[in-house]
Amino acid sequence: MILTIAEMRIRAGCEGDFAAAARDAIEHILASPGCRSAKLTRSVEDPCRYLVITEWDSLEAHTQRFYHSEHLANWRTAVSEYFDEPPMVEHVSEVLDTRGES
Repeated sequence: MILTIAEMRIRAGCEGDFAAAARDAIEHILASPGCRSAKLTRSVEDPCRYLVITEWDSLEAHTQRFYHSEHLANWRTAVSEYFDEPPMVEHVSEVLDTRGES
């Protein structure tokens, strides 16, 4: 399993519009074969900084299948107008996952 962290800087004043567009468009990511989950997070300290964190069956599911699909094209079409700069994407593998009980 691979996690992908995409950091996006959104133009000031467009945060609400971006979040609304991303809420709808995240379905394009989830529709890609090999995508297990996707979530959108926003920085508390920097409200123009968002992270899309996705979980994939493999690195190839993201870099080969998703990158060369209409799913990515549809995602970009829906949200790229709000970008202040191109997203930064990083792939990470999980080393430890612990959760406390509530």
